[in-house]
Amino acid sequence: MFKSTYLRIFVWSGIFIILIIIPFSLFLIQRFAGYASSQIGLINRDQIEETLDRTEFILAKLKWYGLNMYEDQTIQNWIYSQKDDPLLDAAALQTLSKYLSKESFFEGAYLFNMRREKVIDFNVGLLPFEEFSDTAMLERVKQKAPSLLRYSDHEAGNKSYLTLLLPSSYVKKEQYGYLVVLLNKRALQQFLISGGNKTDNQITLLDRSGQVILGKMDEKVMGNVIHSRTEARQGSFELQADGKTAYVNYADLDSQDWTIYSLSGMEQFRKQATSFRQTIMLYSILLLLLLLLAAFWNSHIFFKPLRMLANQIHGKLRVRAKNDYDAIQQSVILLRDHYTLIKTEYLRQWILQGRLSDRARKALSRESRILDYEWIRLSVVKMDAFYEISEQYDFASRRLLKYAIGNIAEEMLSCKNRSIEVVDFGGDHLLILIGVAEQDDDVIEELQELRRRVMQYVHLNITVACSTSRYARDDLRAVYDDLCEWTLFKFVSGDDKIYTEQEYDRYAELRIQPDDTLLDLLIQSIRIGKEEQSLSLLAQMFAQLQTMKYSECQFQLRLLFFSFVKAFSKQTTLHSIEEIESTLKKFTKLEDIHRWMKEEIARIISQLGDQKSLNRKGKNVEEVMEYIQRHLHDPRLSVDDIADHVALSAKYVRQLFLDQYGMSLSNYILHMRIEKVKELLEHTDMNVAEISQQAGFLTKSHFFTAFKKATGMTPAQYRYQHLEGASG
Repeated sequence: MFKSTYLRIFVWSGIFIILIIIPFSLFLIQRFAGYASSQIGLINRDQIEETLDRTEFILAKLKWYGLNMYEDQTIQNWIYSQKDDPLLDAAALQTLSKYLSKESFFEGAYLFNMRREKVIDFNVGLLPFEEFSDTAMLERVKQKAPSLLRYSDHEAGNKSYLTLLLPSSYVKKEQYGYLVVLLNKRALQQFLISGGNKTDNQITLLDRSGQVILGKMDEKVMGNVIHSRTEARQGSFELQADGKTAYVNYADLDSQDWTIYSLSGMEQFRKQATSFRQTIMLYSILLLLLLLLAAFWNSHIFFKPLRMLANQIHGKLRVRAKNDYDAIQQSVILLRDHYTLIKTEYLRQWILQGRLSDRARKALSRESRILDYEWIRLSVVKMDAFYEISEQYDFASRRLLKYAIGNIAEEMLSCKNRSIEVVDFGGDHLLILIGVAEQDDDVIEELQELRRRVMQYVHLNITVACSTSRYARDDLRAVYDDLCEWTLFKFVSGDDKIYTEQEYDRYAELRIQPDDTLLDLLIQSIRIGKEEQSLSLLAQMFAQLQTMKYSECQFQLRLLFFSFVKAFSKQTTLHSIEEIESTLKKFTKLEDIHRWMKEEIARIISQLGDQKSLNRKGKNVEEVMEYIQRHLHDPRLSVDDIADHVALSAKYVRQLFLDQYGMSLSNYILHMRIEKVKELLEHTDMNVAEISQQAGFLTKSHFFTAFKKATGMTPAQYRYQHLEGASG
């Protein structure tokens, strides 16, 4: 009944593979031969259509831009002016410079005033007609019907340009001036004629007379190409030139009397096709040999052990079965209720419930040696960057990764005086139960080696937390919860170490209340554009975050990100709650977020700086802030004084400051006075009365009330705390 079949399986597998691979390879070679010859035409057609669309788009865009230049009011005023006006000349030249600087294809421009007989050459300046060097263009605009809004080839100063003459068309009244734009042919050729530098492919733009507009083409080949094309606006054909075959595609432009030609050599393509066919045949033979070897190896390794297993089942369990598979299936059914299969479930119940019931303890004792030991040490192994791992691997693959980590842990920690059990709760971590014979049995060195080997073999960073020895009958749920909390310290501290109770005690003592004013100051500093001050405030905020628990730190980070989204919605890369959450999950350490925030702040300040350079409101607010800084000591400082200084109404100043910085002007003055008091308390020996006068408070009672509300301390308490912190 259990006769060996692995050799027969190999023979049939080999015949099947040969019947599949050889006909398929011949079919593939034959199909490729026809496909390769047909695809060159399709590729060239797609390429020339893409070039045609790009050329039409760019030409239309440049026409539109030129019309905007021509219709600019300053340009129009100069064209229709009848008298010399230096201011108007300067304004026209400046406007021309502004437009040309925004379009890389524009290399120069002329403005003609036919009544004044003056021309503005962008590269020279204002000239009378008789001093203008480009006489060919001057004669062209003097004609009664120059080609308006049509591109044309033009030579000026030993250099070739494409020119565009505006206005777009004639009207009944007399034209008093023109705008001529000079386009950089080299830039246009580099952008439009893609593939022009390839030796096997050549793209050229010709007019109907055969003159080259962009690109280059041999004159003999050019004549054959123009003669061979049909009257159709688009087509393709093969061309014989100098004993070589070339494939030609062409397409006419709708907006110009121009045609795009694409020439592709066939010889190199045919050599590559032949080489590819030979490669297909070679690799097909190699694949056939590999598959035959794999079929033999698979039948020998896989099917032969199954037969041996089926023989053992038949001998020990006396199973009656039709074949090997049926015997193994029946054995699985018999073993389904065995305690070994439910050991992991009992371990989970032990940890989650804290203690084992007598029935569960008895069942677990039969399958594990962990309860033979009086002392238990727990260790949590947490996979870093689990969010990215979840994105990269499916559930089954993640289970395999954790299974590999568990195997390494058992190998590293197992010895004669220990028993190891690995429990997977389905999250981002594993729990390792270590039964030890002695209470002071130290496993820290083995856990360090575990981290190194997991990185070496599984290519994952892990964080490990380990407890002290506990009685086997203690409540382990609380210990497990603490270990999970300890693994989160790595995010805050950034330390790569084994986290123990000593580390927990050290971090538990570091507690500080977050300073809410730092976030407001940070946002204000970014809006002002003070990058150095902003980075300093950010460093203070992250120094505080390093002294918080993981949950409080995460809450403060979400608050920070949300405040950034709210304050800089148009500049920041985050725009929603979902993006905030996904961004936080990508970082495994707080210092990585700090580094990312510094880059984000620099980018936001750069964008805001560009906006503020054109924003008069920002300048007004800066002037207001400078005035407040200079008069902060004056207790009679009021919004009316500030408004008079900047020559604006008080109501407008209040609204302007509120719109720019999200806080009222009076609150800002009070905040700056409190900051002044802090500075004097920290760096001077002045008494409190003198400090309140220097900061501009009118009365002592108002000073004490405002300071305690802002800091939660009296001035004396604040100075004492600062001195104590500096000495510590």
